[in-house]
Amino acid sequence: MSALFNWALNSTELEENDSNPIVVENPITVPLEITREANERDREFLHHSIDGLRIYRDWLYDKYSVVHVIEMDRQTETLGFSVELANEQVIGTESISDMANRLKEHEIEVLASINGGFGVREDGMGRGGALFNLHIQDKELVSVPVRSDWWGFCPTTDWGEASFGTTTDGKFLISAVDLNGVASINGKEIRIYGVNQIRNYDCGIVLFTPKFGNRSLTRGGLEVILTKAKLPITGDYTSKFTINKINENGNSRIPPDGLVLSLDYYSAEEFRSTFSEGDIGTLAIRLLPKEWRKVTNAIGGNIRLLRNGKIEPELVEFQKSYSSSAPEQRRGIRGDPRSALGFNDEKLFLVTVDGRHHGYSMGMGFYDLAETLRDLGATEAINFDGGSSATLWGFGKVLNQPSNGYERRVFNTAYIYKN
Repeated sequence: MSALFNWALNSTELEENDSNPIVVENPITVPLEITREANERDREFLHHSIDGLRIYRDWLYDKYSVVHVIEMDRQTETLGFSVELANEQVIGTESISDMANRLKEHEIEVLASINGGFGVREDGMGRGGALFNLHIQDKELVSVPVRSDWWGFCPTTDWGEASFGTTTDGKFLISAVDLNGVASINGKEIRIYGVNQIRNYDCGIVLFTPKFGNRSLTRGGLEVILTKAKLPITGDYTSKFTINKINENGNSRIPPDGLVLSLDYYSAEEFRSTFSEGDIGTLAIRLLPKEWRKVTNAIGGNIRLLRNGKIEPELVEFQKSYSSSAPEQRRGIRGDPRSALGFNDEKLFLVTVDGRHHGYSMGMGFYDLAETLRDLGATEAINFDGGSSATLWGFGKVLNQPSNGYERRVFNTAYIYKN
């Protein structure tokens, strides 16, 4: 094995000041099988094969990076794909290992998984972790992406805010997803800009469901507590509701069988006279494009890497022209740990790239990541949360080398399970 990767053999690095981290066992173990392809890579198979599923590690010498891959045959009936929300709610984070163990208690056998979408880890308002990508689980619409550049790295374009979903008829989708949400009451139509999202100037009217957490965690504005609405919310939803209570202090309690319609200060001034306790209205939620209304499970990312077998041309332009005020790693120019999902007509790929480990794996920029997914055989692909969140778990343990040396808590996960 090349001396380039010797560092990894005996080293596990921890961040200082991290209390009780889940230390990752050294993943660089003796492989079951090694193949060499034209001196450009070594491939190690990391478990005994089961029908339709392979997990392997590619040592990409030309990219100075180590890539871990979960490869699933889409036609294998004994395997399935799903997503899981950390702590079963939008607020908070949880390790992939803990999510797998929790699912096992519900008799779901997780075989392999990677980390998923992006979120706010701590925003100074007590939210301590809030997913802000699309998440649909078992047809329930948990959160909708706010297509905004507020967070400094996600341009509001079809390639810059992408999500992956599976439909009821087995189709795989990747595209940007928008919300068409309206609350109609007393002759007024109130546009809803987000579902279970942090309310801010880009997203001034938000619908909170019990999946967000116990409270809306807002400050001020106007909040209308709705009852007698059908639950759960889906991507193709219509229901009557009754106004149970009106709160002008923010941070409303979200009823376990109800909803909270939250309006910021400016929206509250416009619509305050519209609401009275006991009034009945109609709530309509539709996802766009229309095909997303049939999605059973979905998870969001922030960069579309491949489309129809080709690297997105905007990736090159993105590296050249994106705002110099954005951190360099967020522009995708330099190498960093990465996570991604790709697929073709026959296979699904869940991928992590180790990074920030000098002498072992440097990581990749977005273009190299797209090229790697294409070389694996993917025709469509998106980028997930990377950095120290990049984690690939399989058959009971973390298999890659997270950049912090331990397993980080994340917002959600995409996983393969045994049917």
